[in-house]
Amino acid sequence: MEMTTMIFKWTRALSREGYMTSNLYFSELHESSYYVKRIVRPHYIALISNYEAINEFSLATNTFDMSFSAWLVLFIYKGHGFDYCHNPPGNIFHLRFDSEMLVRCGMENILREWYSINSNRTEIDDVATWSLDKRITKLVPDSLYERRCNLQGLIMRAVVVKDSSFINVKEDGQLDGTFGKILTELSVALNFSFDIVSKVAENGRLNTKDNTWSGAIGELYAGHADISITDFSMTSARLNAIDFTLPLVISKKCLYIKEPQLFAIKWSSYLLAFSNSIWIAISGVLIVVPILLIFLKTKNESSRNVGHALFDNFLDIWGIFCQQGLPDFPHRSSLRIAYFSIFLLGVVLSAAYSAALISFLTSVIQTLPFHSLENFIEDGTYQFLVFSGSADYDTFTNGKDPLAKKLKKLMPEEKKLPITMVEGFEIICKNPKLALYTSEARKESINHKIPCNVVPVDAERLESLAIILSKQNPFTAVINFHLQKFINNGMMDRLKDRTFKRKYNFILNLQPVCINSIISLILLIQLGIILSVCILIVEKCIFSRKSTKMSIEDRIPLKKSSKFYVQRKKSIKNIAKHHANREFARIRY
Repeated sequence: MEMTTMIFKWTRALSREGYMTSNLYFSELHESSYYVKRIVRPHYIALISNYEAINEFSLATNTFDMSFSAWLVLFIYKGHGFDYCHNPPGNIFHLRFDSEMLVRCGMENILREWYSINSNRTEIDDVATWSLDKRITKLVPDSLYERRCNLQGLIMRAVVVKDSSFINVKEDGQLDGTFGKILTELSVALNFSFDIVSKVAENGRLNTKDNTWSGAIGELYAGHADISITDFSMTSARLNAIDFTLPLVISKKCLYIKEPQLFAIKWSSYLLAFSNSIWIAISGVLIVVPILLIFLKTKNESSRNVGHALFDNFLDIWGIFCQQGLPDFPHRSSLRIAYFSIFLLGVVLSAAYSAALISFLTSVIQTLPFHSLENFIEDGTYQFLVFSGSADYDTFTNGKDPLAKKLKKLMPEEKKLPITMVEGFEIICKNPKLALYTSEARKESINHKIPCNVVPVDAERLESLAIILSKQNPFTAVINFHLQKFINNGMMDRLKDRTFKRKYNFILNLQPVCINSIISLILLIQLGIILSVCILIVEKCIFSRKSTKMSIEDRIPLKKSSKFYVQRKKSIKNIAKHHANREFARIRY
């Protein structure tokens, strides 16, 4: 009668507060789960009036998920035997670390929190006081995992993937690498440790025929381990089999190929230094200024041919833009101002063009056969590599996406796929017709071990890397809670390797200019030299012909004049002789 009255009072009080209630026996607990699963978070109030009720409740919770709902347990019996409320033997209610259960013993005004770190003991902490006058007064922080921050030396069974790029197990058992450092700090903060029970070769993939998993995921799925301290990509299939922590690394996916040996001859670099509008303006200056200079020079050179003047002005302006001087600097102020302005414009354009051209020549422009996954499929000359037993293998093997099906056709047999990161990059270094699909973060983690230069092609996808735990692991939430604290207080950034941070060190990033980058400039200079020599030879030939012709023309009048001189000389001699004879005849006479 007393129990019935109490249940009635509780039901009426909860109904007044807007709560929907239902009364049931402990034996009906499993049947009620069918209905309460539709509720976001159900709450149970358990009334224990005698020792028999304790046994019934313990039996009912043996196969019930005690973390699924919140519990309030009221011990109202007045027995004088073993005190189950203050000193419960073992873990009589089959609680877990993430269970939420408040317990009140008899008429005490203290609410205690029950949970269990391992399956053999119940942890009890005072949470609040409960009275009619002061209501509920909290004694601990609101956050559940601020209170439960000590796992009391719990040992987790761990599985490690061999040759992982993010974690390394030293000979003394210490963890190294990006994830190793994070987990070491996490184990210190929560007071737990790892026991490495196995080492596997791959992360694990799903066998759709018998619905089994291989690798590290298979160890957790079978219950042989609690956690795998390696990097794992999140997929929907994996989420059904294991639990993930918060993403520790988010990186974009790329296709990596061996760096092409041939580079594009960058003829366009000489035009890309300026935009089209600037080139049009420069062309306009070269056309308009020589014409304007004709009008300025007409006062002194009115008798000169306009075509010759225009050509001379064009050569002067072109020489100024090529940093050449003038043969004669004009005396008129108007012409001096015009030429000075043109000189100033030429200096500014030359400096800007030189700076832009150098930047284009020093930037390596590689000729890539494709620029996306779609172009990769259209090219069809490369094979598509993913890591065996990885999330990518499951995605492209079992995926129904049309793009995944096309990429699957370009994949080699599973036995020919690489397992480790180093092996994958060694394969593409040996065969330039292979493309490796992986994340940028994974590649950067083993960058010093890659035997050749590789270039990425953005696949326009992201990859989230995290640690995995067994499905419905009771410690997933507390690990995520402390990982979030590491992210908020900046510890996560300090623990990550510097390879995952962008380095803006321009001095270290500058690369020497190779001969392939300036081959177009060398060819242009050689072409200019050859053209100049050819023009010089043509000018020499023309000058030689003109000189020969002029010498011939000069000789003809010389011959004519010499003949006349001889005849004239003979005539003079004849005249002189005639006068002499006349004088001699006169004397004789």
